[in-house]
Amino acid sequence: MTVDGELDATNSRALAGYVEGQIAGTRRLVIDLRLVDFFGTAGFAALHYINVICSRYGIDWEVRCGRQVRRLLAICDPAGELPLDKPRSLLDEVGAGAGDRELLISGNH
Repeated sequence: MTVDGELDATNSRALAGYVEGQIAGTRRLVIDLRLVDFFGTAGFAALHYINVICSRYGIDWEVRCGRQVRRLLAICDPAGELPLDKPRSLLDEVGAGAGDRELLISGNH
């Protein structure tokens, strides 16, 4: 799942609710936040909620994130409870995700 734009108080609950509604029968979830321009504390709350849901259903999940998201998570999640990806090189990115189904959530809804 790819998220684009801003993740803040206006849309973070919608993201968490959407993920919760879509994960039935899922074994693995990757949320790609690398295109997020603004990541507020409500975005962290949404990721925490998603972490709880995934744990409850035994879903292996990961958050791919860029600098905007990492900066806030370094403050809000200093113990590293959320499953963040390790930064990858561009060559790794080119070969990654072949056959993955991506869902793009864009803008504030």
